[in-house]
This record gives sequence, C-alpha cells and structure tokens, in this order.
Amino acid sequence: MANRDLKRYLAGRTSYILSWEQRIWIAIDVAEGFEYLHHDCKRPIIQRDVKSMNILLTENFQGKLSDFGFFRVIPFEAASHITTEVAGTPGHLDPEYYRSNRLTEKSDVYSFGIVLLNVRG
Repeated sequence: MANRDLKRYLAGRTSYILSWEQRIWIAIDVAEGFEYLHHDCKRPIIQRDVKSMNILLTENFQGKLSDFGFFRVIPFEAASHITTEVAGTPGHLDPEYYRSNRLTEKSDVYSFGIVLLNVRG
C-alpha cells in the first residue's frame, strides 16, 4: 500500500502526523471491513491478529485490513464460535479467547478496541 501500515504513523516513524479526522476515517474504514468479514461473507471470517501493523493505508489514507495468515472461517451458519488453538499478538488478544480457545467475532472486536486506544494516542 502507498502509505504502508498504521503502526508507522502511530509510533512516530514518519514525520507526517495523522489528523484526528484521518484517524477517525481510518477507524471507520476498518470497522466497515469487519462488518463485511463478520456479517456479509457467506461464512463469517475472523481475522485473529488485529493490530495497527495489519492495517494498511492507501494513498488517500483509507484503512484496509491485511495479513490474514491466522484467519479462521466459522464453518456453519448456525455456529457462534469455533474452538481453535490461540493465535495472535500478545496484548491484543481477547482474554476470553485466550482462556477458553473459543473464537468468536467478539475476539476481533476486542482487538480492534485495543487498536482504537492506540489511534487516540
């Protein structure tokens, strides 16, 4: 992506400073990405490694989810979770998922909340 990843900007690794408006729009873009993955796909997809490094920025600073190396698909329409080995980045992991190995869409939402805390500065 043209502007690489969000972490670069939040960590001050560039001289460009994101405005509050840009940060809000990036957060909205990512939330819409999760809406698509969790509700609009035929089978819900859970990303499992939500962090600012995995949010890429276009030339217009649009946020795009990336790195689906740990993703999981909920296999049945009626299923609310899957049981799987815990994967993801420490500090961003949903404690309930970490404790129970029960992966739900809420695990991505929790991790996205950690990203939002970082976005606010």
